[in-house]
Amino acid sequence: MLRNYLLTALRNLRRNPLYTIVNMLGLAVGITCFVWIMLYVQDEWSFDRYHSKADRIFRLVEKIDLEGQGEESSSNPFPTGPALKNDYPAMIEHVVRFFDFQVETRTLKVGEDKYEEKHIFFADSNAFDVFDFPLKMGNPATVLDAPNSIVISQALADKLFPGQNPLNQQIIYEGDFPLQVTGVFGDIPSQSHFHIEALISFPTLRPILKGTLKGWVWNPNWTYILLKEGSSPEELERHFPDFINKYYPGFIRPQITHYLQALTDIHLDSDLDYEIEPNGSRSTLYFLIMIGLFILMIACINFMNLATARSARRAREVGMRKVLGAHRGQLIRQFLGESLVMTGVSIILSLFLIRFGLFFFNQIAEKQLSTDLLSTPAFLFSLLVLGMIVGIVSGLYPAYYLSAFRPVDVLKGRGLSNRKDQRFRKGLVVLQFAISLILIISTLVIHRQFVYMKTAELGFNAEEVIVIPTKPTMIRELEVLKSRFLQHHQVKYVTRMNEMLGVHHNVHEFNYEGMESKKWVYFPGLMVDEDFVETFDLTLVAGRDFDKSYGTDDTTAVLVNEAMVRELNWGTAEDAIGKQLKTPNGNERVAGVLKDFHIVSLKEEIRPFVLDITVPRLKSFFTKNIAVRIGNQDVQQTLAYLAEQWRTVAPEHPFAYSFLDEEMDALYRSEDRLSDLVGYFSILAILIACLGLFALASFTAEQRRHEIGIRRVLGASVPGIASLLTKDFLRLVLLANLVSWPLAWWALHQWLEGYAYQIELNWSDFVFAAMGVIMLAVATVAYQAIRAGLTKPARVLREK
Repeated sequence: MLRNYLLTALRNLRRNPLYTIVNMLGLAVGITCFVWIMLYVQDEWSFDRYHSKADRIFRLVEKIDLEGQGEESSSNPFPTGPALKNDYPAMIEHVVRFFDFQVETRTLKVGEDKYEEKHIFFADSNAFDVFDFPLKMGNPATVLDAPNSIVISQALADKLFPGQNPLNQQIIYEGDFPLQVTGVFGDIPSQSHFHIEALISFPTLRPILKGTLKGWVWNPNWTYILLKEGSSPEELERHFPDFINKYYPGFIRPQITHYLQALTDIHLDSDLDYEIEPNGSRSTLYFLIMIGLFILMIACINFMNLATARSARRAREVGMRKVLGAHRGQLIRQFLGESLVMTGVSIILSLFLIRFGLFFFNQIAEKQLSTDLLSTPAFLFSLLVLGMIVGIVSGLYPAYYLSAFRPVDVLKGRGLSNRKDQRFRKGLVVLQFAISLILIISTLVIHRQFVYMKTAELGFNAEEVIVIPTKPTMIRELEVLKSRFLQHHQVKYVTRMNEMLGVHHNVHEFNYEGMESKKWVYFPGLMVDEDFVETFDLTLVAGRDFDKSYGTDDTTAVLVNEAMVRELNWGTAEDAIGKQLKTPNGNERVAGVLKDFHIVSLKEEIRPFVLDITVPRLKSFFTKNIAVRIGNQDVQQTLAYLAEQWRTVAPEHPFAYSFLDEEMDALYRSEDRLSDLVGYFSILAILIACLGLFALASFTAEQRRHEIGIRRVLGASVPGIASLLTKDFLRLVLLANLVSWPLAWWALHQWLEGYAYQIELNWSDFVFAAMGVIMLAVATVAYQAIRAGLTKPARVLREK
C-alpha cells in the first residue's frame, strides 16, 4: 500500500511539472529562511554557555543614583571583588576582575616591531579557574600569578612570534613595561560577550596605579563572581547593603546599590553603562522568530492553495477511487503522502540553498555561522521534524478537501467547489498579503528611523573630524603634536578629550550650589582642553568659552549644557553663569552654558553634561584621544602629514586614526543589521506570497473556464477577460491592507517607543507599501488572466 501511495504521488508530481516546481520552490525558500533565522537565534542564545560553570558565574553590577542622576555600571571599583571574596567565602568560590584602562587598543612591541592590538585585559590569576579559556601552553594555576606576566592567544602568538615557541618571550607593553609570555590559549568561541587576545597579570598594575587600586569611587574594572555549589545569587545579594555600609565612603554610600547579573543573560538582556562590547537584544530575536514563522506560514498557505487549485483536475480521480472502494481515510493518507513527498524534496533543495546561501546570510547578519552545523545529526533530525510538521500542516486541508468529494457529483462535473471553500482560500491569501505588508511597512519604518538617527542634528559638527587615540605615557608629546598638527593649512582645530564625543563619556562627581556639603551627585562629562568648543562647533548660549588667557580655567571654570541648567533649577542660562560646581579639580564655577547637544547616540535623551579642563598633572592620563578638524580638500595628503608628524614625535606608538562620523555610525550597527535582515526577508515573503496568488488565480481560471469560453464566443476581449479575473484579486489585496495597516501601526508605534528620539509614523510608508504590493499582485494575476483569455473557446466548450 505504501509503495502504491508513493508511486501515485510521484506520478502526479511528474504529470504537473509547473505545479511541482512552483510548490517545491516556495516550500524550499520558506524552509531556508526559517532555518537561517533559527541558526541566527540559536547562535545568539548560546552566548557564554560554553563555559562549564556558566550557571554559577555572575557579573557584579554597581548602580549609582542620586536625584535621578548617576549610572548603572557593568564595572566596579578595584577592591570590591576581593573584599566580597574575603567577607563571604562560604558563598563565593572565586572572583575575577578584568581591566583595560578604558581604551580600545594597546601598543605591543616585539624587537623593533610595534603592533596595535585590541582586547587586551589585566586579569586576576584565577581567570582560568572560572572561565573555560582553552589554555594550550602554561599552567592555568600559575600563568597569571607573577607581575609582568602575559598570556596570549594562539592567533596573537603566530603574529608576534611566527615559527617560534612563544613561551618566555618578551613583549614590551606601551613602550615602558616588559612582559614575559607565560601561556598561550586557543580559540575562544565567538559566542562570548567579550573577546580576549591577551591577559596581563593583575599584580602588574600595582606600580602603575599604586594607591588607585584601593579606591572605592573609580569603578573601571569588570568583576565576575563564581558562586559555590548550592549558593544562590539572591542569598549573596541580601548581604550587599551591609557590605556597602562597611566599605564605601560616606559621601557615596547612600547612592550605591549592587546586584548580580547572570553570565548567560548578559548578551541578550544587558545594556548597562560601560559594557565591554555591544550586546544583542532579546526583543530583536523574538522579532526575527516571528518573521521566520510568518514566512514558513506563507509557504504552507501556498501549498494549500496550489493543491486546491488542482482540485478540478483531481476530482474525477477521487470519484473513481471512491467508486472502486477507496474510503476517505485512504484518500487522506494518499494526499498527505504526496504532501510529505513534496516537502521531503523541498527539504533536500533547501539544504543546498541553506549551505550555498549561508555565506551571504553571514554577511548580512554579521555572523560566522558554519556550514559544519548542517551535517550534524541534531540539525538533520530537527530539519526532518520540521519537514514532517510542514508537510502535515500544508497537506492536511487539501487532503480533507479533496477526499470529501462525492462520487456522484464529481463524475457529473458538480460539487467541485463551494462558497465556504472559496472564502477559506481567499482568506489565506488575505492573510499572506497582510503579513507581507506588515513586513514591508516595518522595513520602511525601521530604515527611516535608522537614517534619522544617523543624519539628525546632533548639536555639534562631526564632519571632517579625525580622532587619533593617544596613550597615558605621552606626557610631553601631546603639546608638541598639537602644535605641529596646526601648522598644516588643512588643519583647522586640534583638541584633546578623555572620551570620544558622541560615542562615549564618563560620569564624574559634582557638588552643585545649594547642595548639602560632602555629598556628591554624578553627571556625565568630558575632560577636554581650551579648543574643544571651537573644534566641534558647539554653540554658547550664555557666558564664555574656555580661554587660555584665564590661566586658572583648569581649576576654576566649567561649561555646562542647557539640560544641566534645567536639572538644577538655575533659571535662565544667564542666571547659571557663576554658579558654583565643586568638582574633583576644586571649587569651580560655571563660565558658560552650551546649547544642548547629543553626548552619545540618539537612543538616549540629552542629559545634564559638564565640560571640564584636565588639570596639568593629569593631562596625559585623561587624554585618550586627539580630535583634529580638517578641511575637505586633500584629505589623504593631510592624513599623510599627520602620520609623519606622529612618527617623528611619538615613534614608540603606531599611528592610528578614525573618522568621528564613522565611529558614530557604528553605534547603530544593530539597527542597520536589523533593517537589512527584515528587508531581505520581506522581499522573500512577498515573492512567496505572490506564488500563493498565482495559485489562486490558477484555481479561479480553472473554475471559470466555461464562463470565459462563453464570454469569448459572445465577443469579450482578452483585456476584458483579464480585467474580470484581476479585479477579484485586487479586492483581496485591498482587504489585506485594511487588516495589516492597523496592526503595523500599533506594532511599529510600540517599537519606536524604545527610542528617545524617533520619527513620526508616516502614511506615505503605508501607501508606498500598498502600491508596491498591488502592482506586484496585478502582474502576478495578469499572467493567468491573459492565459485564460487566450484559450480557444471551442476547445474549452467541448470539455465536460
